[in-house]
Amino acid sequence: MFARGSIFVAENFIFSDGTKGKKLLILLNNPTKSDPYLLVKTTSRKHSKPDTLGCIHNYYQVYFIKANSPFFKKDTWVQLDDHFPFSQKPISTKLKHIGVLPNKTTELIISCFLKINEQDLSPKVHSYIVPKIAQGINALANKFNKR
Repeated sequence: MFARGSIFVAENFIFSDGTKGKKLLILLNNPTKSDPYLLVKTTSRKHSKPDTLGCIHNYYQVYFIKANSPFFKKDTWVQLDDHFPFSQKPISTKLKHIGVLPNKTTELIISCFLKINEQDLSPKVHSYIVPKIAQGINALANKFNKR
């Protein structure tokens, strides 16, 4: 079982234009045996994206990681405007696990993802990323913070 922040490489990822290539993916949840893996893509192609460290939640909706960070040799943008579920059954045949991001980086990426997608996430997807106990703790904290 893999934990949130796990990094995978898909050697034959199919891009939107139909071409195939190598793609790094990051796991956002701690899946139970029946949950899918919720993955987001990364890119090292800057195009016009800003290279400000951390969460870029405006038009670009990415999290920027500087080159030579753990597992990323090039400047990398975690693409947070799109996520996709991946069945656990073929994970080892389709994706290769290459490591795990530091906990702090993982939590910052997940916070950015939730900020960017807060209006569009289904309750089910939200529950995969934010465990029920954490949701309860957050609700209780918000209740006391309003006073």
